This record gives sequence, C-alpha cells and structure tokens, in this order.
Amino acid sequence: MPESTTFDAFQLARRQETLRGEATMAGFPRLAQSVLDPAARVRYEVVGQIDGEGHPGALMKLSARLPLRCERCNEPMLFRLEREVAFRFVGDEQELNTLPIEDVEVEEVVGSSNMALLPWIEDEVILSLPLVPRHDDCALPLAREAGPAQERRPNPFAALARLKGGDGGGSADQ
Repeated sequence: MPESTTFDAFQLARRQETLRGEATMAGFPRLAQSVLDPAARVRYEVVGQIDGEGHPGALMKLSARLPLRCERCNEPMLFRLEREVAFRFVGDEQELNTLPIEDVEVEEVVGSSNMALLPWIEDEVILSLPLVPRHDDCALPLAREAGPAQERRPNPFAALARLKGGDGGGSADQ
C-alpha cells in the first residue's frame, strides 16, 4: 500500500467501512529504525464505527512478527504483536484538549477528511513495542563466555562482608 494513503475518518465511521492490508517497513520509516528486517510486515484492519453515544471512531487491529535486537544479549529476537485498540475521532486539537482525562478503553485521536493511514498505524505499533526489547531467557554475553570458571572467582564483596562482620577481616585490636 502506498505511503500516501489517506482516508476520511468521519466517513469511515459513518459508513462503518473497513480498511485492511499490510505494509512493510518502507511505509513505516520511524519503526524501521528499530526493526532488523526491512521486509517485515504489519497487517492491519481498521473498522469504522459509531459508539453507543453517537461518537465516530474505529477499531484498529494490528498483527506482526517484528525482528528486534535484544538489549541484553544483542542477538535478534522475534516480537509478536497482536493488538486491538478502539479510537474515538474528534474534530480538532482544541476538542481533544477539552476532553476529560480518563482511564478508559478508548483512545481519542484527531480525525480528518484527509487522515494519513500509515503514520497512524506506525504510531500504534511503536507504542506497542517493548521499551527494552529482550529475550525472556537470555543471559548476559559475558556470563555465557565465562562459563563455570566465572562461578569460581571470589565475590569481591565477600571480603567487605567479612570486614563488616568482624570475621577474619583483621585483628580485634584495630
């Protein structure tokens, strides 16, 4: 899908239309800085809706398998993204700023008749990424390289503990 794809947010909601597709990192320049494979894809579905109070909005569903760099071991890791988020469209920034700040399940976003699709999706994917990507079960690189010999090295703080506790850290008359 071309980067310049735009849509009318309010018409999408009124007509309950669906925008569906997938895009590679070429469509997401900011996201591409964190993803290791430029061919990685994000699948999306945006379904227009009117909520129970008559407000226009959309439900966005995102799905991706994004190769990221583990910050702990520096090896590639696969981040599985499955996200569904509801949005309410408002007319402008002023309206957005007057809405009460509530901890609700619906995100407010400024809609327009010429809303850019991919940058909106990119924002949501970036917000879904882990702050510090890392494997659930990886070890620090030095710990892997050191192996059992590393475990035999004395803990430098053990001597401090002995001094503090008075057990073998020096003579009693010090």
